[in-house]
Amino acid sequence: MIEFRVISLDWDNIAWSECKKRIDFIKKDRKDIEDIKLFSSPLCDGYHVYIYYKDYITWKDILLLRRRYKDDGNRIMIDIFKDKKEIMMRMFRYKIRNGYKYKEIKV
Repeated sequence: MIEFRVISLDWDNIAWSECKKRIDFIKKDRKDIEDIKLFSSPLCDGYHVYIYYKDYITWKDILLLRRRYKDDGNRIMIDIFKDKKEIMMRMFRYKIRNGYKYKEIKV
């Protein structure tokens, strides 16, 4: 059975006010959240969110939560077809464009 203690979300092209609303919703949604870390995505076109839970959550529940928390639908579809735990929910912490390296920035 595949289980994780962290869920990663990718929110592209949203305003800060919408991001704050989503974070507030997540905090109220479950009691077993240990921590939430928020980063500006490498190209500054959205946010990467890491939700840390006290206990492990099954892959099926994670997929439902990612949908509920408005994760990027394309990422969800791609992750459904992955068969190794090590590559599921993988986020890019940096990207290279035009020879420049862009990193996540903690918000």
